[in-house]
Amino acid sequence: MTKNRKKRQRTKVTEESLLRVHRLHSGIYARIAEKLGVDPSYVSRVAKGERQSQEVKSALLSELATIGKGALAME
Repeated sequence: MTKNRKKRQRTKVTEESLLRVHRLHSGIYARIAEKLGVDPSYVSRVAKGERQSQEVKSALLSELATIGKGALAME
């Protein structure tokens, strides 16, 4: 196998992995907002550090941990 072909295969795997992870992240703010009864924009602001909420922060970290486990299982 040539060096360029190996590089293309690695790139393809990386792109596919990124797309899978992106699908898992899709809607994370909306899911958390619905669970907590807040607006998705508030969840986004907490994630960016513009607002403070331990409850939202904990929910974000929990959701990201769940997503991380799902992403690893997909590999």
